[in-house]
Amino acid sequence: MPTNKKGFTLIELLVVIAIIGILAGVVLVSLSGARNSAKDARIISDMEQLRNLAELYYAQNGTYNGFTGTDEAQKIFSDILAQSGRKISDRPLPYIASVNPNDPSYYCIKAHLKSDAWYCIDSKFTSKLYPDPSVTPKCLDVVGGTITYLYCD
Repeated sequence: MPTNKKGFTLIELLVVIAIIGILAGVVLVSLSGARNSAKDARIISDMEQLRNLAELYYAQNGTYNGFTGTDEAQKIFSDILAQSGRKISDRPLPYIASVNPNDPSYYCIKAHLKSDAWYCIDSKFTSKLYPDPSVTPKCLDVVGGTITYLYCD
């Protein structure tokens, strides 16, 4: 008397599990690029928040000198650091914030994005993306011990 067993063989189950594993791997690889893009977008958003904070600070104090040391700015810098995945001791630095000591009505901030690009904002309302990681924005130029400019170049 023949028996009619319905079900899957072990080989069929292993093939299905292997196919699901391959598909999951492909999805995870494609999501890592999206995750890095999202972190870059958050750093850029943080930079624009820093610009707003700087302008509010300038409106209240008549100078940018000191705005990078405020609690709000430090929280934003901490978030930039977390999103970039870098440490303060890394080279290149995760961010550089400068206020011109000779003329505190100018500032420049550049941040290293997760994608190795740079993003720069300054007191001239410039927002600039430097997609080539070998091109680092120059926020300040010192000639003979004097700061000659302080903006994204």
